[in-house]
Amino acid sequence: MSIPKIRTIGQCLEEIKVIDPETAITEWFLRCLCKANLVKHFMSGTKILVDLNDLLSYFNNENGEVAKCI
Repeated sequence: MSIPKIRTIGQCLEEIKVIDPETAITEWFLRCLCKANLVKHFMSGTKILVDLNDLLSYFNNENGEVAKCI
């Protein structure tokens, strides 16, 4: 069993930028993924905390779902 890497949305974006410095991913898009329940997340006060491993799995299309953010 591995321990999930829990990060704020800003920290997730920083991690993504380390992997892909010219990424087009934004904080707004990450919030949209959480709102659509496409990635594992929870609230701590007013902060959204995201499972970074699940987020990266989503971007690798391991769960087969596509976000529809409007």
